[in-house]
Amino acid sequence: MSALQAVAKTSAPTPEYYFQEARAFFDAFKASQAIISYRKSLLMTPAAPQALNNLRLLEQSIGRMPDGVKSATRACVLEPGNTALQHGLTDALLSAGEIEHGQARNFWRHLKPEILIIRQGLPEEWNGGPCRDGQSLLICHEQGIGDEIRFASCIPDIQKRFGGPVILESDKRLATLFARSFPGLTVVEKVQRSDSNPPTAQYRPLVEEHGIGRYIMLADLQSFVRPSLEAFPRTAGYLTPDVTETRHWKDHFRATGKQPAVGLSWRSGMRRAGARHNYPELQDIVPFLKGADFLPVCLQYDMSSSERTAIQKASTKQLYIPAGIDQRNELDRVAAMIAALDLVISPNTSVLMIAGAVATPSIGLHSERGATFLGAKTDPWFPEECSLIKSGDGSWSALINEAIPYLTRMLSKGGRLK
Repeated sequence: MSALQAVAKTSAPTPEYYFQEARAFFDAFKASQAIISYRKSLLMTPAAPQALNNLRLLEQSIGRMPDGVKSATRACVLEPGNTALQHGLTDALLSAGEIEHGQARNFWRHLKPEILIIRQGLPEEWNGGPCRDGQSLLICHEQGIGDEIRFASCIPDIQKRFGGPVILESDKRLATLFARSFPGLTVVEKVQRSDSNPPTAQYRPLVEEHGIGRYIMLADLQSFVRPSLEAFPRTAGYLTPDVTETRHWKDHFRATGKQPAVGLSWRSGMRRAGARHNYPELQDIVPFLKGADFLPVCLQYDMSSSERTAIQKASTKQLYIPAGIDQRNELDRVAAMIAALDLVISPNTSVLMIAGAVATPSIGLHSERGATFLGAKTDPWFPEECSLIKSGDGSWSALINEAIPYLTRMLSKGGRLK
């Protein structure tokens, strides 16, 4: 920021200057000021779709959802063939609660280069109608583990709607958990993708083996069975963890003392640009360890030795590291372990999704009310979650300080806020 100020003193600010100034404000968690800078840049160069898209992201981050839709729409008018901008408009619509409109154009996500897969040998796409001639419906795998768990909540309603055999293509780490949780569902391992660019996947052998007559992408299930917020179940939990494994972990945690067991995660294992805006830093979560009396169970599967040492130095309360379990790959056991916990605290990661799916109460630390919120104040997919939102103008440490009273209240009421 100081370098930009020096430039402004020696010459008149340019659109690029305001563009970079906006980015600097954003990096400093000052979204409202960044918005002003983007608007100054756009006054000088109105036909700048990338600046409009960045403006859209910032408007969403501080809850100005209608403004985000307007900015995204303008960007798409300027560059209609830009897949990223079109997907940005979809995201803006869903975030604003324009569910039907957003879901209708959600196909844009498949055209993004980082997501695009050429799926070969598939039959026609399912139109939502009932089963015909006994042919199966294939639900094609997409998204990461967290979203796979989220959208799997739609499967029982899809089974009822289709009325015939349903095949789920799944990450192999979730296959056992899904098969146990959804009676009548056939779960198959994800079809192998090629190393080409874009990658290809050959579905013909799978289609022939299972008599598949229609297919649908996993994230498109919501368009048929979650067309509005009223269509979401009010009861929590839809995945069934292994009973014996859950009892094992409950006994394990109980053996450490009488304190409630609280699972902690603080970031995704997938490192992406801008991660500091989406996930708190390690030092941010330390106040949780001091804020209430509980057994802190580490659910951060890739925690480094340096992170562990840093926590040990920052707090007298040490993280409990579950032994004898691979938290990255043994997801069926992880689900049982999370089901045995009294509470989970996590940002938007697969850990938080699993907690919601097995009905473990949770505190979700979100960077914004994004597309999956569908305009709601709390995450509609997981009724047991206490969703706390960090504004684009706020820091993670401030949000976590806000979360500590919720933690205390939920622990006093057996993990539930109400």
